[in-house]
Amino acid sequence: MKLRLAGTSFADIARNLGVTRTSVSSCSIGRGRSHRIQSAIAKALSTTPQELFPERYEKDHLMKS
Repeated sequence: MKLRLAGTSFADIARNLGVTRTSVSSCSIGRGRSHRIQSAIAKALSTTPQELFPERYEKDHLMKS
């Protein structure tokens, strides 16, 4: 996975955010929505949440409800 190539993992992101690995995993596949988690995943991959998860954002870059 791309996170491994970037030198991190869901567990690392979860630990840094103080959430569970399951929360990070769920968010990554769209089962959960958290801008904070999506931002952390995107940052680890040197991108933005809007680029990584375009289907989850409106054109004005606000998260869809």
